[in-house]
Amino acid sequence: MYSYFVLAVSLVSIIFIIMGAVLMVKQIIGKGKKDGVDKVFKYALTGILIGAFANYLSNSPPLTLQTVLLVAKFMLILFLVITLHELGHYLSARAFKVPVTDFSIGIGPMLFNFKHGGTFYQFKALPTMGYVKVNRDAEEKLSLYKKCIFYLAGILINFICYFIAFSFYLVQTGRPIFESLKLTLNKFIAVFPNFYHIITDLKFSDIVTPERDLENSIGNYISMAEIAQEFWLGFAVISLLLGLLNLVPIPVLDGGRVALAILTSFMGLIGIPMKFIKQFFFSLIALGALVIWGPLIINNIWSASESIGMSLLEYCLWMGIAVTALINIQIFIANRKAKINPTE
Repeated sequence: MYSYFVLAVSLVSIIFIIMGAVLMVKQIIGKGKKDGVDKVFKYALTGILIGAFANYLSNSPPLTLQTVLLVAKFMLILFLVITLHELGHYLSARAFKVPVTDFSIGIGPMLFNFKHGGTFYQFKALPTMGYVKVNRDAEEKLSLYKKCIFYLAGILINFICYFIAFSFYLVQTGRPIFESLKLTLNKFIAVFPNFYHIITDLKFSDIVTPERDLENSIGNYISMAEIAQEFWLGFAVISLLLGLLNLVPIPVLDGGRVALAILTSFMGLIGIPMKFIKQFFFSLIALGALVIWGPLIINNIWSASESIGMSLLEYCLWMGIAVTALINIQIFIANRKAKINPTE
């Protein structure tokens, strides 16, 4: 029965990837819809994630009902923590009269969405990220301190949630309220130097490795689900971790956005033209996205190459040849349909 379930998950993955491939072909030959590229990305990403989950299921001991329920509880807590984080950004934007166009939680298949008060709200199945999109012109007009408040509001909400949840957990275990608050504060202070050492001690080989592909990442998520056995403890720890991670000064994270706001403000004060400041800003944002997503892409390609006995370079070369051939076939088909001679 379990093997049939794994097979069904694998088939769902293949269906999503095929749907993405079909849409991609339509886009290239000019028959795609306006939102076609976005749908290609969504279908492909969903298919890859489900496929990684299927691989994990096939290579690991069968999941028990208790583990499944624990993972569901962990995802619910993660969903709540990310929503509260983004709510911090949302409320601060509203407070500063900055229009919010999008409020998005999660990736993958859509759970539900709606539009209210000029804001499009969407909630997706996998709670791995979230974002609040605001009117860019209104954001740029904010003073530096208001920008910093807007960027740090999510982190502040996470830290407040940690204090409330961890204190409540300690009180539940029988500790007095004052002692619980004191212990919560002490642990909060102690975590910063420890987190700093973890970040600074990271090596390139710790981040870029085939052992950190999606399949193993899913395994880590399931292992982390143990912390959700106690709701308040899990909520506190995940809130604290999300807040700390967002303090890292990488441009796509909140800490990086604060650093960029301060840096671009300084550049404006010393007379650098706004055109160059904007180019610099968006270049660093792109670099930050590369730092965040680059290792994930490389790790999965590397892992795939090892699974079929190829080196990373060989696999990339063959993938390049395959993609080039596919593009040329699609161009040829499009030209034939348009009755254009490809040699002209």
